Amino acid sequence: MLRTHRNVVVLATLALAITVPRPSLAQRSASTRRGTPGADVPMTDVSVSLGNTTTAGRVDAKCGIDKQATPRNTRAYFSIMYPWFGQRVAPDKPQWRLNLEIRRGTTSEASNQFVFSFSDKARQGTIQQLPDAEGMGSGTVRVIRQGKGARFEVEGRTKEGASLRATIECSAFQTGETAGG
Repeated sequence: MLRTHRNVVVLATLALAITVPRPSLAQRSASTRRGTPGADVPMTDVSVSLGNTTTAGRVDAKCGIDKQATPRNTRAYFSIMYPWFGQRVAPDKPQWRLNLEIRRGTTSEASNQFVFSFSDKARQGTIQQLPDAEGMGSGTVRVIRQGKGARFEVEGRTKEGASLRATIECSAFQTGETAGG
């Protein structure tokens, strides 16, 4: 009898889960992150010039600070990722990928030890300046704190030899674990 009752409860729960309408990804607002209904997520403005082409957009990127990063370990202090880990980008949103990780500096928050990568369907570019990894391209990164977020400016040449200039404006840093943390 108990087993039959449990089976009825399980079936009723499954039926309810299937029939309750939920908004599709396309119906969710741009400021709501999947997995947290109703959350007000800060948006990130991105502009990347790679060679002669500039790509720009406002995206739901993961902008984070890793408080466990020190000048002596290999953790990235600042990290920006679009799409963020596990995110499924809606068809009407930018379909490119962007990643910036900056190690903590000894005299300031940021150092010139960083990795920047960008790709879309037609182009890609990478700059990697880390003492314990293969160098790819060359460049500089600048961090300008703004309120709850920061503006990041990357300039240089990619490992493929193309000129690169990127501006990323994170309106706020989000809490939670960052990549590698």
